[in-house]
Amino acid sequence: MRIKNISLSILFIFIIISCDVDVEIGNSKDDNVQQILKNVKQQLVPDKRDHIFEIDVTNQDNKFTLSGFSDFPLAVKTLLDSLKTKQVNFENKIQMLPVEKYKNMMGITRLSVANLRSKPKHSAELVTQTLMGMPIVPLQEKNGFIRVKTPENYYAWVDKAGIELVDKSKYNTWLKNEKIIITSNYGQSHQTENQQSEVISDYVLNDVFSVLKTVNNYYQVLYPDGRKGFISKNNALTLQEFNDKNKLVEGQKVINKAKRLLGTPYLWGGTSSKAVDCSGFTKTIYASFGYNLPRDASQQAKIGKEIKVDKTDFSQLKPGDLLFFGRMKNGKPKITHVAFHIGNGKIIHATGEVKIESLNPNDKDFNQARYDSWLMARRIINHYPKEFSGFYTKQ
Repeated sequence: MRIKNISLSILFIFIIISCDVDVEIGNSKDDNVQQILKNVKQQLVPDKRDHIFEIDVTNQDNKFTLSGFSDFPLAVKTLLDSLKTKQVNFENKIQMLPVEKYKNMMGITRLSVANLRSKPKHSAELVTQTLMGMPIVPLQEKNGFIRVKTPENYYAWVDKAGIELVDKSKYNTWLKNEKIIITSNYGQSHQTENQQSEVISDYVLNDVFSVLKTVNNYYQVLYPDGRKGFISKNNALTLQEFNDKNKLVEGQKVINKAKRLLGTPYLWGGTSSKAVDCSGFTKTIYASFGYNLPRDASQQAKIGKEIKVDKTDFSQLKPGDLLFFGRMKNGKPKITHVAFHIGNGKIIHATGEVKIESLNPNDKDFNQARYDSWLMARRIINHYPKEFSGFYTKQ
């Protein structure tokens, strides 16, 4: 789960790390400095998805230079204090994020779906996506890409063409605008309220647009980059309507929405109704009910309420529960896949495509491999905060 608040005091953490460092692992200062860095990572950034803490150490004539990037001041301070305590001679060249250029800036996704990658290049791994209107925090720039933090605190690189950069004053103005959220799987906005007019762009489920006015059965919308278009009211709700509709979420409605994506192709890193990976599928569907789930299956396995797994009795499970699959490693579950429970052991999940299979050995579509690797179940409804539309209105 993402670290949003640090409950331990800096002093307490510093004592723990200092004690750990007292255990020498080698005869050189290099070894000890590397051990200090390793301990800080283990104590404060055990999951590299939680924060950016990319620190390198070089040594020249027993003077160490720290370089790299971090958005986690507590971890950097702890590292520096630990080195000082050990009387290490060092120079601090760590650059804190966001860089100065972006400290007063925000990004707003300007494409129906924007690709976010593990490195600042188009050939890098696709790790996630953001949707039209989604606010993101810019951190640094390289090779025409911007490293960003998404609303679920996921870090990745996006092509500059995928987002509109605005200062925080303009961003706050944008927040105040009336907005709609797309409820259809996909569609197109047009230059006028006539659907035969020129296309402005496509849109997908959960995209968000500012509204300028309503014309007949259409919303005239404003894109983050200033473009204007018309979207049928049949394909969207105002955020107020969206929140009112989702005050009471039922598991069967979640499953009905999930079935609307049957046959949608699998895409590693996909988190839209165009194409999805397993956790992108569950995230996309729950977002359409107001839940902003963590990005990855292993992170989703830490939220909500745990439901006891009994492979011979599915009665404790409800429609919409998330089932998690993987293997045990060193006595702990290593989660690699997630699915929705439909009922009586039936599941719907993204694997090759969005499909329905079963964990019930009596069913024709029984999947033995999934049955064998089923480890956990979690309930999201009424056990996780609904905040998906909230980050479009927070000041």
